[in-house]
Amino acid sequence: MRSLGSDRGATLVVVMAVVTAVLLIGVALFTLGVGESDVVEGVVDDARAFYLAEAGLSRGRSLLEGLAGQNPRVYPADFTIGASGLGGGSYSVTIDQRPSFSPWIHEYGVISTGTVDGVSATVRGIIRDETFAQYLFYTDVNGDVWFTTGDTLDGRIHTNDKILIDGDPWFGMKVTSSKSSMTIASGSHPTFEGGYELSVPRISMPTSAAFLSDLQTKAASGGLSCGTLSGSSAKYEVELARSGQHGYVSYRAYRKSGSSYSWTGWTSVRLSSTNGVAWFGSRVDLKGTLDGQLTLGCAADVYITDNVLYRNSTAGRGPNADCDDLLGICSAKNVVVADNTANQTDCEIHAHVMALSKSFYVQNHTTGSPRGNLIVYGGIAQQTRGAVGTFSGDTVTHGYHKHYHFDRRLTSWSPPGYPVTGGYILASWARIPTPTS
Repeated sequence: MRSLGSDRGATLVVVMAVVTAVLLIGVALFTLGVGESDVVEGVVDDARAFYLAEAGLSRGRSLLEGLAGQNPRVYPADFTIGASGLGGGSYSVTIDQRPSFSPWIHEYGVISTGTVDGVSATVRGIIRDETFAQYLFYTDVNGDVWFTTGDTLDGRIHTNDKILIDGDPWFGMKVTSSKSSMTIASGSHPTFEGGYELSVPRISMPTSAAFLSDLQTKAASGGLSCGTLSGSSAKYEVELARSGQHGYVSYRAYRKSGSSYSWTGWTSVRLSSTNGVAWFGSRVDLKGTLDGQLTLGCAADVYITDNVLYRNSTAGRGPNADCDDLLGICSAKNVVVADNTANQTDCEIHAHVMALSKSFYVQNHTTGSPRGNLIVYGGIAQQTRGAVGTFSGDTVTHGYHKHYHFDRRLTSWSPPGYPVTGGYILASWARIPTPTS
């Protein structure tokens, strides 16, 4: 028979073994918990540092916009800003002026680093002047013009006025308005692929005096500058690639001499020999095919008398993927699609159009048979929204159906010397990986 002492000894050994195992498991769980806690804390600190870095980037952009809002605009050289005490962390921002794709566009490289509890995150961005070319559709005053069924707009939309919708228009990117509400007629079902935002800050057109002075000065300094013509019916006729001269802009003048008007001969100018800005002091009738980059400014109305296309494009489909042609049309008054034979069946415009003090509209848009589609690849900015047709339900009764397409190249690119909004766009953004030891 085994003794009672032997049983007690064996039991003690087992108990000690169990206790030791439990202690080891507890130590392991504690160590694992501490390690996971450190990991979680590191992840949280990294996220906080990243958000601080983004806050620094936003502050840098806001600072630049504040300086740009001064009169005259201020474009600072390199500088550094910082802030601390933000949730236990801080950020430091370095802003460097850098070369731009255009001599008229200011561009900055921004590096922002956020730090929390010794953990840092860095983001890098490129910020540049925002021009009106970044908008597919901009109006200061919307008036009584509505978006309707069949309207397709695949770029940024902004109005300082109220948005009016009757039907089922389609908006492909963000829509913004400075008003606190929009009007949507009963039974309408608009599609906002990029969402919409109301009560945003106003975006003001440049004043007429500033616009006229700016483009005239640019045209006179290496561009093409044509003055004001005599006679109330005087005008310029401008044709791109006239007689197959690709890469040229040709023009002639219809002006008064004595008591009668007459045409001058044609003058052709190679675009590559200019800075890309052309100025005309009187009305312009425009048509043709652009091979190059041009901003056409005019102190009076600009009439589109036939298709205005890019050479590297496909009719009805806009610029091709490798297209480097780019056109801006800037009028101090109206930009008008003419009611003539050439425009009776569709009209296609490859350009960003800006009507500074008036509208982009179709001549005689309330009369005549429907004219098909008004196709724009680029964008339209206008002081007061103009009409391009009349409708009965979903049917065009006069004028055109709208088919406006944003030229995606304009997200970060603009025609030569194009007017700026006073804001800045974040052209690119990336997080810089933190070096590992």
